[in-house]
Amino acid sequence: MPCKACHETIFNTFAQTAHFKTSAEATAQSIKGSFTEGHNLLRTRADGIYFKMERRKGAFYQTGVDSAQSRARTERIDLVVGSGRRGQSYLYWRNGLLFELPVSYLAGIDQWINSPGYTDGEIDFARVIVPRCLECHSTSFKLEQDRRALRYSRDYELGIACETCHGDGHQHVQYQASHPAEVRGKYITNPARFSRDRKLDNCALCHSGPREQVRPPFTYRPGERLDDYLLPASDRDAPIPDVHGDQVGLLRRSKCFRSSATMSCSTCHNVHRPQRDLAPFASKCLACHQTSQHPMAAKIGARMITSCIDCHMPNQRSNAIQINTPARQSSLSFRSHAIGIYPEVAATILQSGKER
Repeated sequence: MPCKACHETIFNTFAQTAHFKTSAEATAQSIKGSFTEGHNLLRTRADGIYFKMERRKGAFYQTGVDSAQSRARTERIDLVVGSGRRGQSYLYWRNGLLFELPVSYLAGIDQWINSPGYTDGEIDFARVIVPRCLECHSTSFKLEQDRRALRYSRDYELGIACETCHGDGHQHVQYQASHPAEVRGKYITNPARFSRDRKLDNCALCHSGPREQVRPPFTYRPGERLDDYLLPASDRDAPIPDVHGDQVGLLRRSKCFRSSATMSCSTCHNVHRPQRDLAPFASKCLACHQTSQHPMAAKIGARMITSCIDCHMPNQRSNAIQINTPARQSSLSFRSHAIGIYPEVAATILQSGKER
């Protein structure tokens, strides 16, 4: 990538983020699930129906087997969706379209699971991937329209790259090559200089939940008004926290956001580096909130900082990703960006402190 030549430090840390790794070609390095014997099967509740993950001559495959009917279907894993931090799903090409494979991988339990949208116990490979999905899991996908239907070109860029937030950098690279002393970034977009609404739009493209399209996918450019590309959610529809939930909408409704003229996603998030430790996020809260004024400071004590995010931005149950296997029925949890007071969460944290 051309950005790396001049921005190596930032590029190297960004390359470790979930955004950068959110899609990739299927390789032994990008696929997290195991293909070794004894770990490469997904049993289902239906007798005789199971899925097998195999590696053959450097390629990877999923096979659905119905032993009772003596039938099977095999498709190759072509693309990986998801960084693997929480899990991954897999896609295959067929007639110029991409389809989701029926088996996904869940990192927390290190197991194969049924893919979202598929019913346990059915050999089904028919879930088509629409362009809007690819818009949030890749940098670019060229679309081709023939007489009959839409097709995807094999000309694409996987993962979220620099241009997703900074715009096309070709003119910037050409200009800087002949003007090395220029430091203003004349032909590149810097989101740090956007208004608050445009900063939020940059993130809301993929973090504002399902929205009806006004313009085609992959046409939005950083700094533009997102409502011109995606219809805004109705004020009557409460935003939800989930894997594809409206996290920006939740943030907008928070008192912290409404009380600030400048707060945006980038107030707490640095997209150029991985951020998994909650303590640095809590330090952002302390820029405005004094721990001495917290009504439960005496009870929470030293755990106040470490519990700050979990208490006021708790993980909540996902309705989008359910784990259904013969041995397990549960769901994942996702962080809510509705900053607020959750009495039931506080009570749980206090109780856990007493048990220590």
